[in-house]
Amino acid sequence: MKLARITTVCACLLLALSTIAAAADLLTVADVEKVSGLTGLQLVPKNQATGAGGDLNFAGPDKKLVAIVMISTSMWDFWKKQYSAAGEPVAGVGTEAFRTKPGAIISYVVVHKGNTAVWVQSMGWKKDGSATLTSAQLTDLAKLAAARLP
Repeated sequence: MKLARITTVCACLLLALSTIAAAADLLTVADVEKVSGLTGLQLVPKNQATGAGGDLNFAGPDKKLVAIVMISTSMWDFWKKQYSAAGEPVAGVGTEAFRTKPGAIISYVVVHKGNTAVWVQSMGWKKDGSATLTSAQLTDLAKLAAARLP
């Protein structure tokens, strides 16, 4: 019985570590800079108090968030049920994907491939009141992420 628990704990730890390692390679600062046209971006640590709740949190030189990326092997069904009806499907991204409709207050793209779901969300606003990243830019980032998923 103890061996089974130890094996289960080890398997969970390995899965968590592989997810963390995969997150680091899923989208890079260079990817986000290239797609967005922004420069001086950096990854900032997860910190719910500042809104940096993703597995990857991209911020500008001023440390203000530009985008967050959440990666999950268990949230696809929930995200799809909760958010897809208010969005629109995105063809050609992963196995299945959806995004918010143009003009939505929060702008994101959610993609599913294999056993993994990835949520890519714009954070912050431009001076003109539009989201920092456009729906097209988020879709391009989701395509990159989906292409890197197993």
